[in-house]
Amino acid sequence: MKYLKYAIFFLLIIIIIIIIILLNIMKKDDHNGYMGTIEESNPTIELNRIATDVSIKNYYYDIKNIVEKYYNYLTDLNKTEDDIITYPVDSIEGANIINNIQETEEENISLSETIEEEKKITKDAIYNLLNKEYIEKNGITVDNIQEKLGNYKDLAIIIDNIYYVDASETVKVYFAYGKVIEQETKQKNEFAMMISTDLTNMTYEIYPNGYEYDVQKGKELIINLNEIENREYNKYRYKVVDNETYCKDLVKDYKNRLMYDLESAYNLLNEEYRNAKFENYAEFEKYVQNNYNELVTINIKKYSKNPTEDYIQYVFEDRQGKEYIFKETTTMQYSVILDTYTLNLPEFVQKYEKANTQEKVVLNLNKFMMAINDKDYKYAYSILADSFKQNNFPTIESFETYVKQSFFDKNEFEYGKYDSEGETYYTYSVNIKDKTGQDTNDRSKTFIMQLKEGTDFVISFNK
Repeated sequence: MKYLKYAIFFLLIIIIIIIIILLNIMKKDDHNGYMGTIEESNPTIELNRIATDVSIKNYYYDIKNIVEKYYNYLTDLNKTEDDIITYPVDSIEGANIINNIQETEEENISLSETIEEEKKITKDAIYNLLNKEYIEKNGITVDNIQEKLGNYKDLAIIIDNIYYVDASETVKVYFAYGKVIEQETKQKNEFAMMISTDLTNMTYEIYPNGYEYDVQKGKELIINLNEIENREYNKYRYKVVDNETYCKDLVKDYKNRLMYDLESAYNLLNEEYRNAKFENYAEFEKYVQNNYNELVTINIKKYSKNPTEDYIQYVFEDRQGKEYIFKETTTMQYSVILDTYTLNLPEFVQKYEKANTQEKVVLNLNKFMMAINDKDYKYAYSILADSFKQNNFPTIESFETYVKQSFFDKNEFEYGKYDSEGETYYTYSVNIKDKTGQDTNDRSKTFIMQLKEGTDFVISFNK
């Protein structure tokens, strides 16, 4: 019993010593900041006062949706009965409209009166989205909204840049630049819009144009704004954007530029690619005209995403098997390569170097096929052997005429017999099909190819 008491006593002493040691360690860690302090639990947020690209896709989409919502409201003010009844009867919109018509008829209210009532609600919504200083400065009222802010119908909305700065820990101020283009008349109006968002209240306000800040990317901009009140219509919801949606929107953005803002589509071409493919803007215009239907109806079947040190490369393949390359430096800031034959891209060179001779011939003939499918007669003519050109096609115009007569509008090559003639010359029999399926009469040609150093080659064929 005596020894048991001593054992318990010593055990208690050891436990107390351990507790004291642990408390000292915790105290030391607390002083060193390892366990956290009161100050650290509420750290001071360093505000971004430099006008910066919006790199977070979800934030970018918040602003994109706000811009589109604003202009959609303005176009809604021009709706007529004819616009409303154009929805198919079996669509959700059509069913809703029929229900509304039935309800208004029961209440003895005409459709035109219903439309006018909806326009009043829309005007009230627009008014409550606007920055108060903008309202006061420009004498905005609910009744003069359309007169003051613009009269629009059927718009294509193109956003060129969005920059942001922090106004406070919870309020961010964005500057969106772009164009609205009326689809029917192609009339273009540029916009520079300031949008402030309150991350706590999930509210926003718009300064549509004429703000007094000098916004330059990379320059400091001090704006102080702590809160944006809830005005019923100015709430927004944070949207999570998945890769598939973003990829579709990248392509959609470029298609809109091809249709409504061709100059910006030209400027967004990868510089090396643009210089190699088009001597000037006029050549690009012609290229787009020749391939317009294909370009503006690009339907992406699959894509790959490859991050590099300087950009993210997206490779999109459409349902016809054609590939388009987008190099994104930040959200919705990108350059475009419209084909995979004009430049010897690193992926092609790597594949080419690993290929055997027969595979190299096929890769090169595919370039010729893609070029004539694109009506890129300049490239196709450039890879013809000099003697072959001199004897058969002294000018690029004569070659273009021949291709239009002897090939299909969209061609698909099926490779047949392959032979070698010496160490650098190779022949390939090719069955040529109409890729559209409209013409079932196949054509055949025999191509002769000379492989040169690196990826260089020239071809000729029987006429």
